[in-house]
Amino acid sequence: MDTPGISLCMIVRNEAQHLEQCLLSVQGMVSEIIIADTGSEDNSMAIARRFGARVIRLPWEHDFSKARNHTLQLASYGWILVLDADEALANWKREELECLLESECADGYFLPFIHYVGEASGREYVTDNVCRLFRNDSRICFRGSIHEEVASSIWSLPGGHIAYARLPVHHYGYLDDELQRKNKASRNLQLILAALRLEPDSVPLRYALGTEYYQQGQYQAAADLLLPLLEEAPPDSGYTADLYLKTAFALQGGGRPADAESVYQAGIGLYADFTDLLESYAGLLLEQGQVWRAYPLLQRALDSGDTAHKYPSSSGSGTCRTRLFAGRVCERLFLYEEAMEHYRQAILYSPDDLAAWEQLATLCLLSGQAEQLAVFTRQLLPALPRRVLSRLVPAALNAHAASWLAALLAAPHLPEDIRQVLQVLLGTLFRDPEQPGAASAGLARMREDAPDNPWISGYLWALSCRSGGIAAAGQGLRRLAELPPELAAAHRRLAGLQAGPAEHGADEHSIILFPAEGTFPAPDTDSAARSEHHTDTPLTFADYSYAAQLLLQAGAWDTLLLLGRPTSAARFLWSRLPLPLLRGLLDAPVSFKMQWCADYTRQSQHYSLPGDAAEWLLYAAIAQSCGQVPQLTPADEQTLRQSGSTAAITGLSYHMLLLAAEVRPQGNISATGSIPWLLLVKSALQSGDDRDNNI
Repeated sequence: MDTPGISLCMIVRNEAQHLEQCLLSVQGMVSEIIIADTGSEDNSMAIARRFGARVIRLPWEHDFSKARNHTLQLASYGWILVLDADEALANWKREELECLLESECADGYFLPFIHYVGEASGREYVTDNVCRLFRNDSRICFRGSIHEEVASSIWSLPGGHIAYARLPVHHYGYLDDELQRKNKASRNLQLILAALRLEPDSVPLRYALGTEYYQQGQYQAAADLLLPLLEEAPPDSGYTADLYLKTAFALQGGGRPADAESVYQAGIGLYADFTDLLESYAGLLLEQGQVWRAYPLLQRALDSGDTAHKYPSSSGSGTCRTRLFAGRVCERLFLYEEAMEHYRQAILYSPDDLAAWEQLATLCLLSGQAEQLAVFTRQLLPALPRRVLSRLVPAALNAHAASWLAALLAAPHLPEDIRQVLQVLLGTLFRDPEQPGAASAGLARMREDAPDNPWISGYLWALSCRSGGIAAAGQGLRRLAELPPELAAAHRRLAGLQAGPAEHGADEHSIILFPAEGTFPAPDTDSAARSEHHTDTPLTFADYSYAAQLLLQAGAWDTLLLLGRPTSAARFLWSRLPLPLLRGLLDAPVSFKMQWCADYTRQSQHYSLPGDAAEWLLYAAIAQSCGQVPQLTPADEQTLRQSGSTAAITGLSYHMLLLAAEVRPQGNISATGSIPWLLLVKSALQSGDDRDNNI
């Protein structure tokens, strides 16, 4: 089959790192390759010649259009494709391309460019549409010494028309390492300033300069440049929609929210379906606490869907990212069912979206919908990567969600060593919790084959605590170094607490009570290599969290109570543990929960900080789960009211309903149908310190 009649025109300098990938992507799509080398010192030209390119030497004169137009003059086919070396075609279909070339209606085509940004492994991107495929016509040429474009010359032709083609191009030049390697920010700034000295009134050049400042985070300087352009740029230009977005965000970032809102509103009036603009405006309203105004904007963005073919856009806008944003806003509005649906839709767009999975799993577990979560998970098992499974599996274990854990066990990407441990736990401990010996025996056999696996050692320690207490757990270890250091520290503290504070009081002051994060750590493959000399490692909240999760999963309830029991020197905040673990507490034996509540009420006078509101809400959840009406001391009530949390105030209202129902049991007064207490805990944590504390 003949190749399409296209000349590929490029300018290149020191692009050996990318050029081969670019030229491989165009094979079979172009009939000739013309490359102007502007001073390469690597083997770029050797690579070009290997692909049959016509290579010319061209001195660099700090003018991109001049260099590009020189290559256009050498093109011999009817259509021209222009690429940079760090760009590559994204699986173009020859049949589609030939149909576009045969059309008599278009002089050029806007192509969707996918610009990857940030870390190479993250795959975040922004998109825009650039005219890089056009007819070979001497009147069609590039304009502008930087941010050069060919569209304006096409539009200046009689009847000149540029259509849109769904032929994506990947661009890797905005990745962090590429920006640093080429020092693009400094280069671009110098070229723009030089061009502005010749054309100080140029709107495209002033927009380009404002964009450079914007990308460097110099929002005040960007806003000062971009804001006046809103009156000068024509609404139908290729960059005006982006101008409104960048101007509004720069004003917002520069501390001018009122001006930013005016620009957002004006921009939405012109571009009602510009999803990035709608999302960014919603973000401003959230900063101002106007949650009820933010949500309709996100709904409009979702109704618009993916509009990257019309506007510059960023990854997931109008689809998965907007869904995630809308879900979090719904949580702040206490619309938890709507939030879960947004998270489900985000995952359907992108099954490897870890943030959406974490949010969905947490809400489902806290609201008692583990079965529904299991059904949804089974639908997507083949698409779940290891990094997602590494967060979901501990959540299922912490919540004692056996059905969901069984679903995750069937995931093809679950590591085999993890699968074997989970099969032992699910087949014995979860399904027959009164017989922990079978789990211990199974794990002991596994340890013979993997003696350095800290995860297995941790479970054996927790099961020993359950069957024989702290002393038995210590005796069952050939040496304390068999445990990961964080568990060894927790074991020493537990042993000291059991012996009495006089023998262990010194360590109490090393506890970190307010962690930055509460997550289940992945098995530490380096733990076995750590020295036995780590016996003086201070106990941190992360150590507490790790030990608490293992003890809960093993059903070592007495030891878990001892671990979290407050002392005169420090207190333990259960609500700061991973939230699925709090779901596991509700499924604990009634005797444990009643003792937990008794411990809380004895110490509640010490809970007086605004962040402690979540602790009372957790207490209320546990108390109600074992048939008690939670107590509310004056100190507790003051803490809840001073927290500034809507979730805390809602909890107070529910408490009043429970009291009323207790006084008048026949009065048809109850909190039935109310928000589950654990969801209030989550909301209180998020409003108290503006962070997620999920899985």
